[in-house]
Amino acid sequence: MGKEYQINQEQLAQLNQLIQNLSADQLVWVNGYISGIINGKDDALLLPKISVPKSAESITILYGTHTGHSKEIGLDLYDKVLALGFNAKLQGVDDYKKNDLKKEKYVFLIISTHGEGDAPIQAEDFYEYVHGTRAPKLPDTKYAVLALGDKTYKKYCQTGIDFDQQFTKLGAQAIIPVQTSDVAYEEVAEKWIETILNELKTLAPEIASSPQSKSTSAPKKKFNRSNPYYAEVLEKVRITTSDSEKEIYHVEISLEDSGIEYQAGDSIGILPNNPIDLVDLLINKFEDDPERIVTVGEKELSLFRALQNKLEITVLNQEVLTKYNALVQNKDLEALLNNEDKLEEYLYGADAYDLLEDYPGEITSDQFLSVLRVLYARLYSISSGPSANPEEVHITIASVRYQQKKRDRKGACSSYVSDEINAGDHIPIYIDKNEAFRLPDDENKPLIMVGAGTGVAPYRSFLQEREQNSAKGKNWLFFGNQRFKKDFLYQVEWQKFLKKGTLQKLDVAFSRDQEDKEYVQHRLKENGNEVYQWLENGAHFYICGDKKYMAKDVQDTLLEIIQNEGGITPDKAEEYLKNLKREKRLLLDVY
Repeated sequence: MGKEYQINQEQLAQLNQLIQNLSADQLVWVNGYISGIINGKDDALLLPKISVPKSAESITILYGTHTGHSKEIGLDLYDKVLALGFNAKLQGVDDYKKNDLKKEKYVFLIISTHGEGDAPIQAEDFYEYVHGTRAPKLPDTKYAVLALGDKTYKKYCQTGIDFDQQFTKLGAQAIIPVQTSDVAYEEVAEKWIETILNELKTLAPEIASSPQSKSTSAPKKKFNRSNPYYAEVLEKVRITTSDSEKEIYHVEISLEDSGIEYQAGDSIGILPNNPIDLVDLLINKFEDDPERIVTVGEKELSLFRALQNKLEITVLNQEVLTKYNALVQNKDLEALLNNEDKLEEYLYGADAYDLLEDYPGEITSDQFLSVLRVLYARLYSISSGPSANPEEVHITIASVRYQQKKRDRKGACSSYVSDEINAGDHIPIYIDKNEAFRLPDDENKPLIMVGAGTGVAPYRSFLQEREQNSAKGKNWLFFGNQRFKKDFLYQVEWQKFLKKGTLQKLDVAFSRDQEDKEYVQHRLKENGNEVYQWLENGAHFYICGDKKYMAKDVQDTLLEIIQNEGGITPDKAEEYLKNLKREKRLLLDVY
């Protein structure tokens, strides 16, 4: 079936909602009804219509997303609102008609925060509108906001908080207070939706109690953070040389019989184990019994297992330090918490044992457990094309190892995979969808792909898919790492893509192979004219890698190229770049 005939995700959710409670006889009836419509038979239109009572109240569900999580939650709420018998519409905020806002009676917004307090690209215009002088007064509007974010950032869930405050300023009435959620958002989202539905039931109890509204909601995703799939590792190969400063592995994982599907651009979430040596340090610090039973959440387990499998101990954030200091009341720690620059410097590379050593105080091991975050999954860009690798998924992992304060440190997940996992072992995984990093629907569109280190992983997936689908669009890869002879990830594969014509251009930068360091942005600048011509011809520009340095430098260079090659002012160049983002032709997967 051609792509032009496929239904979208929103339509599929509605279809699933319709058919999931129908009997076999009813499904046969529906099949005949649809066939009649397709064949233009007038009698199909005379078949009895199903009467579903509807509330006069109209519900608007809006989402603003970077990776697609907000949209998933929106679809879930949309299904359940329809099941109650309400009229509802679901839209991304970029497609929403802003002038309709003043007419809305009920608005439910699911919105993520990107980086340090920024609205996702999809929501930038709507954010400016709501906070601008043209925003309407909303005295007749009731609303609720679910804010998604990451507590490792200082401005946690800031976009959602901003929307909530602004809606209130415009006169709208919050049905429930703004809800914020960390990276493990599923449980908070479920509770938020449940609260919304309970509020809606009070609006039209006769609708909510009708037989048609009793249908169950769409099934939850089979595998996620709270319910991972234990997948077999088929192969693990180091793809940097043994004398390289970087220890990077290519890992192939079986999805056979799992039913798991993914797209190029998605990521895999892996639930790791914390390093045992760090677990032992913490237990010894408290002089506690590793087999003592403790409670984490609603589960009882040994202290050792709690620290190894359930709680975050390799990284810290401001919230953990704040909770810890509420118990120990350390004046030096209080001073640190009041100094943003020093706090950010301290948090980079510090772990739970550092906190106990650097800022001591009276605290029991159980109290310490209570301030720690839940151990969260680590996300890795998928490096395999699903069409080229049926029932398999590949990832590229750099092992994180460093020394700080005369103690060896390890990344929780990277060391778990590199040190403990081998072919034949099973690891807990799930697919993390990333709608913000997709191949263009038009396979004739050219691609410019920029990645450093393991940031090149998704481009292997992209090129495998384009080759498998015989896509005619040109492809240009910019790749950077430390040394040509030691760190040229997937070198043989890129050369094969070049030979076959799947990859038209390859430009590389190896920073340590000469006295003056060279990076991918230098290769971009050298090819500025051609890069600009590709953009003018509709190219999609991808950046994957470190957000703070590499991605920022690449975007700055791209802006310079646009200004110089386009012969336009800095303001016009900024607008050009902004339009690329709006058109989903500048796509970032950064961390």
